[in-house]
Amino acid sequence: MTPRATGAPLLEARGLTKAYGAGTVLDGVSFAAAPNTVVGIVGENGAGKSTLFNILCGVTQPDAGEMSLGGRPFRPRNLAEANRAGVSRVFQEQALIPHVRVYENLLLGHEALFCHGPLVRQRAMLDVARRILSLARLEAIDPGAPTSALSFSKRQLVEIARACFTPREVLGVEQGVVLLDEPTASLLKEEERAFFDMIGRLRAHASVLFVSHRLTEVLQVSDRVLVLKDGCLVAELDPASTSQRELHSLMVGRERDADYYHERRQRDVRGGPVVLRARGRTRAGAFTDVSLEVRAGEVLGIGGLLESGKEALGRALAGLLPLTGGAIELAGAPLRAPTAARLVARGLGYVPAERLADGMIPDFPIAWNMSLASGADLMAGPLGTWNIAREQDLAARFIDLLRIRGGTPARSCRALSGGNQQKVVLGRWLCRDLRVLILDNPTRGVDAGAKEEIYGLLRDLTDRGVAVVLITDELLELIGLSDRIAILRRGRVAGVVDAAGRKPDEQAMIRLMLASESDAVWSVGTDRPSAAVPA
Repeated sequence: MTPRATGAPLLEARGLTKAYGAGTVLDGVSFAAAPNTVVGIVGENGAGKSTLFNILCGVTQPDAGEMSLGGRPFRPRNLAEANRAGVSRVFQEQALIPHVRVYENLLLGHEALFCHGPLVRQRAMLDVARRILSLARLEAIDPGAPTSALSFSKRQLVEIARACFTPREVLGVEQGVVLLDEPTASLLKEEERAFFDMIGRLRAHASVLFVSHRLTEVLQVSDRVLVLKDGCLVAELDPASTSQRELHSLMVGRERDADYYHERRQRDVRGGPVVLRARGRTRAGAFTDVSLEVRAGEVLGIGGLLESGKEALGRALAGLLPLTGGAIELAGAPLRAPTAARLVARGLGYVPAERLADGMIPDFPIAWNMSLASGADLMAGPLGTWNIAREQDLAARFIDLLRIRGGTPARSCRALSGGNQQKVVLGRWLCRDLRVLILDNPTRGVDAGAKEEIYGLLRDLTDRGVAVVLITDELLELIGLSDRIAILRRGRVAGVVDAAGRKPDEQAMIRLMLASESDAVWSVGTDRPSAAVPA
């Protein structure tokens, strides 16, 4: 089917409604997308954005409402039917198969078009895949390479290219609709530029619906912006005449607090007890001779480019990666073999960057995921029995404390929005007697309102004397939350920044991240070189 490319809407939705039990997650949403336009969609986690996309691409059926595509009735029964009609989607979590080749992922579901009797014409598939990668300006990616050999960011670009160009190149769709759900959350900065260039070329033959929590990029790339709140469409705005502040106010029902990072709650922790001390920590190929100390109630930020080694450092500090050198102390006691289990028993918690891949079992209930780290102590009853009543009570208490929307102890984590899933992962550690919490990009894929709540929770932890190690790609988050900031460059500490009083600017951070190896390594605000993170 080829939708009409006239002045009429390419895609139109009228009164879309969806409820799960007593909760209405989408309530009478109506909108239209004209041909060759980009429509930005913003809203808090749980506002209904993913449910809307699920309906548009056939994953979920609406309880009420109707849709049209190219002026014709449109109600896909599944994702494959939506794809054939010209609607494709990039999901918030990657949907590629890692152990097949790139060209097979690009043409997944369309293999029958390349069959000659019982034989699959792999050469023809490779030729089409090369054409798709060329249109996406991804010629450097080998279509015959295993998908698992690509970096996470490159895999994200492959998935975006599949959604953007496969319908046209394989199915002959002249005017399609592409649904992009948080497509830039996992991209490197240089690959973000490639993505936005791709969108500019895509709009010549498609309409794009673009969901992102990064309000700046929504305003930059969109022709119109739709704001969802509590399942309702509350505003439709011209990006040229609105602002991030207005979008935030419409999304969360209040203006963004000037003290977004709760900086007024930062306390002077100098001279306090050292809770975590690492000396000369080394992992071949990732980082070398890293030393740091974190005091009770302190937030030590760790920044750097994506290839700086900061993610591997966080995993190593949590006992998840073996090391080739160095020593570690937790609460004053040295650990000879710091495995994850021993560190957890001593009061250390770790929140990974990819919550669905590493942080939870999404098809299991909230209660089960919250108790995941506590089976050996908090939930263990006599003779190894499981204390189900305690688990349920604890989950109910933290669902209320963390304001997990739509959460009940028995509800599957997959049914929650991204921000609420992240709160479940945090709840797993908040229910324990924590000394140290290591966080890797704790607000990735989380909306502005949920971010502010998470920042408040982190301040609550530091008020209790918990030491926080914060690893993040977001510079403003790194600066706003941290007492001190260690910048990693090529696996070594490049500098240390005091961020407890006067906050450093972004330019100072970027200079440390990008300085050449021949430059002296200095601690910002001092006149001496720095090879470690001093107390």
